This record gives sequence, C-alpha cells and structure tokens, in this order.
Amino acid sequence: MIRNLTMFLLATSLLACDTTSETEKAAAPAATSAPQPTQSEPPFKKEGELWFISANGDTLRQIDIELAIDESERTIGLMHRRSLPDTRGMLFIFEEEEQRSFWMKNTLIGLDILYIRQDGTIESIAAYTVPKNERSIPSKGPAKYVLEVFEGFCDRYGVKEGDKIAYTVIQP
Repeated sequence: MIRNLTMFLLATSLLACDTTSETEKAAAPAATSAPQPTQSEPPFKKEGELWFISANGDTLRQIDIELAIDESERTIGLMHRRSLPDTRGMLFIFEEEEQRSFWMKNTLIGLDILYIRQDGTIESIAAYTVPKNERSIPSKGPAKYVLEVFEGFCDRYGVKEGDKIAYTVIQP
C-alpha cells in the first residue's frame, strides 16, 4: 500500500513538472480552447432551392437544399453533421411513391423529417427526432420525397401537414 502511494506521488509530481524551455514554449503553436473534431464533418453542397408553400398559397420559407438521389447518398443523409442552419436541408428523392421509414443512427442533431407525396403535399411530419436513435420513424402514408431540416423548423415557420413544397435543382 505504501509502495503504491509512493509510486502515485512520484508519478503526479513528474507530471506536474514543466521541463519545456521558454524558447520551446515560444516556438510551439498556440493551443486553442475549441475542441478539435475527431472526424471531419461533411461539407454542405447547395444543389437546389426549396420553398414551403402554405395550403392557401403563401410562401412560408425558402431554403437551400442538398439532394440525396442515389442509394449511397440516401444511406448517409445528414449523418455525422454537427449543425444545420434553418436556411438548409436535405431532400431525398425516390423513384416511387411508397411508405417510407427513416432512423437517426449516426445523426448527431435533432431533425424534423417531412414525408412528401409525389404532388409536393406534405403527407406527414416527424418533428423533434432524437439524435442517434435507431428506432424506425415511418411516414403515415406513401411518400416520394423526404426532407430533413433542423429540429423545430416546422414549428418556427408554421409548416404543417397539407402544406406543399416546390423545389428547383441547380445544374452544375
């Protein structure tokens, strides 16, 4: 017991010693207080614009969108993103209109998930989804599109089931 205590005290005293010279300290890069990410966050790539249109025809909000068109893009979605401003979202485009289900595995931020019919009508909304959750989040009915925006977006801008979306794709 005494030997373990002695080894502990010796180790802590060595760790407390700063043997770096003033010259070495001056040459060392300044430390930052901001945490460094362990993996880089995928960059946002504007591929289109999307409008939310109320049932009476008023434009509620316009956002920039990334598109998830093929299977690999749809599989990754917004995983590993640490933030998503209210001015952006991701639109998933499927070939057919059918029952859809998403999950939040590896998604670090809460989202509102909007299931949208082929005619652009918002069929159902799963608001305030829980990050990193593997529970299935199904649509209430068939959807051709799924839109992901930051959690609370629909409440903040009055977007409801029955409203519509319209979007344009920016050609590269």
